[in-house]
Amino acid sequence: MNQRTFVLQDDLQRQRLKQWLDRQDLPLQVDAGPVHEPRTNAQNDRLWKLHRAAAAFTGDTPEDLHEDRLCAFYGFTEKRMPSGYVKRIPLRRSSTRDKKEFRVFMDFVESFYASELGVWLGQEAA
Repeated sequence: MNQRTFVLQDDLQRQRLKQWLDRQDLPLQVDAGPVHEPRTNAQNDRLWKLHRAAAAFTGDTPEDLHEDRLCAFYGFTEKRMPSGYVKRIPLRRSSTRDKKEFRVFMDFVESFYASELGVWLGQEAA
């Protein structure tokens, strides 16, 4: 039997899955958990648009600002490079967050840029 994934949204679907499970040969492996909805492309596009707006103000690269905000939000480890430079490495990446987790991270980034840099999306250039 091939691996199957079931997304249950109501009690009827749960009942049908129970019936199907009762007909399967043992041993059988079953993994269950909440539905994981990965962050959307639109969410990611908005984050990078914000990073670019902040980068235009600070002179940093959007990539450097992204790494900085990841480290500030998720924490980081330090790695000493061969040159002696100490690099911060975020403990988590935004690309692996689900929609809800990504929204919380995005709110953190937007709040920081607005309160600390005076940068937010929708601003008109002066």
